[in-house]
Formats: sequence, C-alpha cells, structure tokens
Amino acid sequence: MKINNFSKISSNIFSSRITGFIRDVLFANFLGANILSDAFLFAFRLPNLLRRILAEGVMNSVFIPLYIKQNKESQTLANDFTLAIFLIFLLITSIMSVFVYFFSSNIVLMLAPGFLENYDQFNLASQLVPIIFPFLIFVTLSAVLSSVLNIKGKFFLPSFLSVILNLFMIVTLLIFKSNSHFPLAWTILIAGIIQLFLLLVNIEFLKSLYQFSFRTFLILNSVLKIFFKRFLFSIFGSGIVQLNIFISMLFASLVGEGAISHIYYADRIIDLPFALIAVAMTFTLLPYLSKNISDEEKNANAFNQTIIFCFIFAIPCSFALFFISEDIITVLFGRGEFMSKDILITSNLLVIYSFSLPGYMISRICNQVFYSYERVDLPIKASLPTFFLNLILCFSFYRSMGVYGLAIAGAASVWLNVFIQVLFLKIYFAKFYKKINLLDIIKIIKIFTSSSIMISIILILQYYLNINIYIDLLILIAVGISVYFIVLKLLGLEEYRLIYKSVRFN
Repeated sequence: MKINNFSKISSNIFSSRITGFIRDVLFANFLGANILSDAFLFAFRLPNLLRRILAEGVMNSVFIPLYIKQNKESQTLANDFTLAIFLIFLLITSIMSVFVYFFSSNIVLMLAPGFLENYDQFNLASQLVPIIFPFLIFVTLSAVLSSVLNIKGKFFLPSFLSVILNLFMIVTLLIFKSNSHFPLAWTILIAGIIQLFLLLVNIEFLKSLYQFSFRTFLILNSVLKIFFKRFLFSIFGSGIVQLNIFISMLFASLVGEGAISHIYYADRIIDLPFALIAVAMTFTLLPYLSKNISDEEKNANAFNQTIIFCFIFAIPCSFALFFISEDIITVLFGRGEFMSKDILITSNLLVIYSFSLPGYMISRICNQVFYSYERVDLPIKASLPTFFLNLILCFSFYRSMGVYGLAIAGAASVWLNVFIQVLFLKIYFAKFYKKINLLDIIKIIKIFTSSSIMISIILILQYYLNINIYIDLLILIAVGISVYFIVLKLLGLEEYRLIYKSVRFN
C-alpha cells in the first residue's frame, strides 16, 4: 500500500476541514451559541450520526471485504453486488426519511427533551429535521459508490465530496447571515443530491443500472445473506458508538442554552487531527489488510507503522489543544454572536477532549484489524461497556458539571474502549498481537520529547508576542510545527520518513 494514497485522501480531508472551519466560523459569527443554533445543530447532526452508522461503519467493515471477494471471482459479479447494495440502501434510507417526516416532533421530544422548555427552540427543531434528514439518503448512497472508487485506487472525488457541502453552506451563510437556519437546511439537501450525481457520472453507474433485474438478487442471494448478517452486527456496533453521541446530545439539551453548540464547536476542532490522520490511514489500511489477510508479518508491520504515524500527530496536537485552546477558539469563533462566555466554555471543553485524541486514533486502527479479519462482533462487544459508562457518567455529572461533565464522560469512554479492544487483540489474535508493538516506548518518548520542546517554545513565545491574536497564533503554530518536526528528525524517529517520502508497507 502506498502512502501517497494517504496523501491524496489527506489533502482532500484537509480541504474539507478548512472549508468546514470557515463554515463553522461563519456559523458562530452569525448564529452564535443559543437556543436556535442548538436546534439547527441538532437537526443537522441527526442524519450525520445515522450516516456514520449506515455509511461509514457498514462500508468499511462489511462492504469493502465482500466487494473484494466478489471482484476476485468476476468484475461483473462485483458490479452487480454494488448495484444490489445501492438499491437496498436507497430503500432503507427512503423509508427512514418518510418516517421522520411524519414523526419529527416525536423524534425531537425523544432525543432532545430539554427543547420542551422553549417553544421556539422545539418548534424550529421540529421543522428543520424533516428538511435536512433526507440528506441521509444521498450521503449513504454516495458512500457505497465512494467505497468502490477507493478500492480501485481513485481517492480524489470521494474525499472531496464534503468540500462541496461546505462551500454551499458558506455561500448560504454569507447571503442570509443571521437568518440562515432554513436556507441552510435546504442547502444541505441540495448539496447531497449534487454529491451523488457527481459519483454517478464518474463511474458510469447508470448504464449498469439498466441491466439490473430481480434475477440478479437471486444470483447474489448467498453473498447478500452474508452481507446482512454482518450488516446487523455492524449496525449494532456502530449504533452503540453513535448512541453515545445521541446520549450526549440528549443530556446537553437538558443542560440548557448553547450546550449543544459548545460541544459541536469543540468537536469540530478535535475532529481535524483525527480525520486528517486516523481516518485517512484506516481508509487505506483496511483494503491492504483485507488483501493480505494471510500474511500476518505484513499486516503487523503495517499496523505498527500506522500506530506510530498517528502518534506523531496525535500527541503534539493534544499538547497544543491543552495549552492554547483559548487562543484557538478565540481566533476561530470569537466574534459576532459568539460571546466571551462561549469562548471560555468551548475552550475548556477542548482541554478535556485533548486527552482523548490518541485514544480515538488507536480505537479506529484496532477496529480495522477486527474488520479485516471479519470479526465484526468484537467492536460491538467492546462498545457495550463504553456505552454504559458514558450513560452513567453523563447522568451523574450533567447537573453538577454541565457540559464539562459530558465531555469527561466522553473522554473516559474512549479510553475504556481502547483498553477493551487491545485486550481483544491479545485474546483473539494472539499470533498477530505478538508481532505488533502498541507501545514502542523509545519511539513514544521521542514523540513526547519533541512535543514537550515544541510546547515550551510556544509558551515562551506566547509570553512575548503581542502583535494581534490572529498573527500571534499563526506564528505560534508555524514555529511550533517547525520545532517539533526538526526535533523529531534529530531524534531519529524512522517513521518520520513517512511524512515526506512515499513508501510501501512490507
């Protein structure tokens, strides 16, 4: 597997996150963190959380390995399999959208009971949900087609799709400003349609659709049974993970005004390094592991390099988010309707979340091992205790600690999940576990040393710099990154070469 695949995906994910940040900066500026922004973000996040269950979880853990098997037998069989899954998901998401259209108020009542305390907030959320929710149809179908393109080594368009959504939302915010709630809802739906259209044109999918028939379903009967069996496992596993986010939203609605928005903004910051590194690496790692399933030596080497590569970015990011979170939030969101109290709350949430970033990355990579070995039951078993811990801690902390209690619950749950997944690696994949090195102490010390020197320089500069907060932050980031990678190279960490050099796992 070439690391330049990672570069292709990461460049687009980086573009997506940059345009996403611009979108969120405008969102904070025009809509702030209040009862109405909470209502919109609830409606916006609902289909996106379900997308992660239906699209990301199933496509990576179930569809890709089965598609690769079908493709080894026949390209035609693989194409028919793709068409069948496409049509099945079209039916599932359409039924869900119709249900949400007729029962939107009940869904808001169930998932955000705190909204009942304010009629305007409850009413806005109830009106926005049925408009935005059908976005799930188009983004799920796009995930099916994107997976096929990724397997074929075509990474650009699939990883560029979210940039389209962000650009549409940016234009809408600039036009409608503080009255953007409903225009944004329609914009999201239109962007989803355009994303799917671009993929359909790209892979000439429509031509194959005409040749598809009910008889094809009968031919694919056995593989579809396998798919749905694993699909249910994946739904349950991914569902539990996403249910943690639903739980956080539910309790955030009970905390009060702005809580959902504060969590959202902090999530957006912590999601940048996670998406840029862990998601990109695991999208390219899973096909590699699936294709080399019998060669544990190769897979172990790929796993070890991926872990260290993620640590190279996760650890210094955690340091930076812990020490300069307030500066980051102020520069990104601190203007217009986003008040000083919102800056303080969001930056404190970011400090708490910074502890969980390495855990998120480790968990994502371990998941890929389970999926590649077709043990989709193990992530489910690992996520069950995580869910109960999150639920108990959220219930215990939300009254006394507010959103901070919800953030602590989330961070603790992440590390519990990591511990359980590593334990499963040791129990169920003993040979593979013996070949991997989750905690290469020497390499981690080098990364911690580089991160410590980086943050020391940043804190010293922060004391003396006083140009303006925007230029100051740019200087701190530029100097911090330069110092970090210079020290890392001087310390001789061999994985450093992955940053600037295309290699193969071998």
